[in-house]
Amino acid sequence: MNVDRRAVLAGAQLAVLVAAGAIVLAQTITSFTDTDANLPLYLVLLGGLGAGGRVAARRQPDSPLTHGALAALSAYVVLIVAITVVRLALDREVADPVSLVFNGLMAASAGIFGGYLAVMRPGRSA
Repeated sequence: MNVDRRAVLAGAQLAVLVAAGAIVLAQTITSFTDTDANLPLYLVLLGGLGAGGRVAARRQPDSPLTHGALAALSAYVVLIVAITVVRLALDREVADPVSLVFNGLMAASAGIFGGYLAVMRPGRSA
């Protein structure tokens, strides 16, 4: 199987935009109030990764789940690298490996789900 890099890139771009917005909003809310907005915005982040997976899958319908997962994982890696650089520059603690792996699996799952939604046809059972 060949990977269509343009399809993965298109999906990853959308996923990074939505996820980065959710991350910035969560950090802003947390810094100004005692309200913990992490869970709802984590769901928005996963939704963005799923939407990116859907975009990639629609561009490559021969292997939609693979392209959906790759788009979401690519976006996740970009976000983690950026977050780690910022945290190191601010002399703050970086994420532990267990949470990185868990969130990577969540990202891949969201991308696969988005890929599935891209090719799912109404009235057809899975």
